[in-house]
Amino acid sequence: MLKQDAITPLYVQLMEELETSIRNGVYKPGDKIMTEAEMAKEYGVSLITVRKAVGSLMEKGLVVRKQGKGTFVTKPKYSRNMKKLQSFTEMCEQMGVKPGAQVLENRLIMADKKVADRLGIEPGSNVVYISRLRLADGEPVQVEKSYFPLKYAFLLEEDLNNGSMFECLKEKAGAKVASSEKMIELCRATAEEAALMDVKKGDYLLFVKSTAYDENGEPMYAGIQLINGDRFSLYVYESGK
Repeated sequence: MLKQDAITPLYVQLMEELETSIRNGVYKPGDKIMTEAEMAKEYGVSLITVRKAVGSLMEKGLVVRKQGKGTFVTKPKYSRNMKKLQSFTEMCEQMGVKPGAQVLENRLIMADKKVADRLGIEPGSNVVYISRLRLADGEPVQVEKSYFPLKYAFLLEEDLNNGSMFECLKEKAGAKVASSEKMIELCRATAEEAALMDVKKGDYLLFVKSTAYDENGEPMYAGIQLINGDRFSLYVYESGK
């Protein structure tokens, strides 16, 4: 129970108690928590205290209020460190999440000018195109579309379902991503993308355009990632040094 005479404000005590229940699995993702009136009665505090506690949980991204329905525990967001070079598989394993992949397309296509410029080849040249749906604990969270120079055509014969493309490149060609550049924007989900990621058409997605380079500075691939921003956050560290 809350301590009325404690130095810690009542709303903070209540927030911490609710947060502990969420993190310990008493309340699971999707569960509806008590109403504000029920909490006020249960803990012997005012509605203002309850609202401040719930507001703090919302700021932490632990709960979400749905108009006319109540307050629900959210699913934890996956966080990707954009400063660190790591594959989707490595990121998931680091967070204790099971990575997965489903190949949507893998074929040779002709590069348009934008892709050709990023790969340093002539427009109209053949490139390897691979599109995959990425999963975290079985949940679809990202669509990736990657374009490779022809020297990586062996990828078309590889089973890239539930496997790391980084590892495949390293094992089969001794190729390792040494650096990459990224541009992050927002876009809206098309009907096809919405169906793949279980979101609504027109919902905002994180759009990440990236070009990766090997240890010699040669482009390894150009790609885009369409990410469900409700399930993912991107972390970037900056320093003035």
